[in-house]
Amino acid sequence: MRYLLTRVTAALLLFLSPADASASRNGIVHAPPVARPLPEGREIGDVEFECKEGASSRCRISDFMRYARICALLVVRSGKIRFEKYNYDPEICEDDKGEPNGPDRRYGIASVTKSITSTLLGHAIATRYGARTREQFERVLDRPIGDYVGELRRGIPSAYANVPLDNVLRMRSGVWWTEYGWHGFFSGAELFRSKVREGLMESIPTFAHRFVFPSTAGQHFNYSALDAAVASVTAENILDDRSLLQFMEKGLWASIGAEADASWGVDKAGTAIGPCCLRATVRDLARFGLLVLGEGRNGQGKQVIPSAWFEIATKRLGEEDAIPDGNQSQNAGCPLDYRYYWWLRQNRTDFTAVGRDGQFVHLYPESDTVIVQISDWKAWTNGDALECETFRAHDALEAAAQ
Repeated sequence: MRYLLTRVTAALLLFLSPADASASRNGIVHAPPVARPLPEGREIGDVEFECKEGASSRCRISDFMRYARICALLVVRSGKIRFEKYNYDPEICEDDKGEPNGPDRRYGIASVTKSITSTLLGHAIATRYGARTREQFERVLDRPIGDYVGELRRGIPSAYANVPLDNVLRMRSGVWWTEYGWHGFFSGAELFRSKVREGLMESIPTFAHRFVFPSTAGQHFNYSALDAAVASVTAENILDDRSLLQFMEKGLWASIGAEADASWGVDKAGTAIGPCCLRATVRDLARFGLLVLGEGRNGQGKQVIPSAWFEIATKRLGEEDAIPDGNQSQNAGCPLDYRYYWWLRQNRTDFTAVGRDGQFVHLYPESDTVIVQISDWKAWTNGDALECETFRAHDALEAAAQ
């Protein structure tokens, strides 16, 4: 019954509001003057891996790129490029600006953005509150969102006002939200697209005020773009006198030695939209991955973000990070856990950012390997099976890079 009410409410909110302005805009994150080099190492080649394609159980990566509609695939181990291929089929990963696949293209990475938002939030906490240890970070994370975003307490409080920041980062806010709805219609995500992401009619806090009914916060995993949006507003409010875009440009983007500008969709107030809408090159996404693998150290060995943040954000702490079987976000073929906007492979140390249509920044800490994949899966059609196939392909590439 709860889900029926949520869908009906979202539908009414959508159709009783003004028509879309259709004026989405982006903020630019400029690259630093000097990029971190990614020299070429020994090329891996067209490795084989166990797959389920065709009559044979063995496939080559070139086959995988074809049948899984992979636009770009990059493997970096210990700072060196070991594999880099692009699919130049014009019907795959078509761009509305006519930009072809290749190393210079800024790809839309959908929910991979969430993992970058999480990292920026950790950096903001360290910058504002001087957090360096797990205990210092946890003191900030245990406080309610309303302590950081006072606007959510005004008038009829948003359900987020009393939710601990930690719960929002684990997608356990307890705020009523439907990510998927019925074929995408009548969902919170569709309403967010209409009013915030593309319509530019409301800021994220204004939109979050629509959601006033909490359920059982902290107990149930519910994948929510709004949780990630609230996290980005929280990060910006923590910074106080800087926008999240400015902070990213001078901090994260400069620290990784990005080679190209990035663009990020913003809301009506100019706040970066935390759950999505970032565009970046494949190599710069790999550079981001290297910073995370280094637990906050840049290419020169400087500690940019305290390592304690990554111990909290990317390491499974227990059953509290498990996605229940049968949850719409769980992949029964290759089950995953979830923490701080990272997907954690069960009983393994590798973890990944995942975006709609098959976008990945997949990190293997034990071998210092980053794999970036940009795909064209058409709104996750057969996405669960392709995700499992992707993990098998990535594992083979990681093993070959050793």
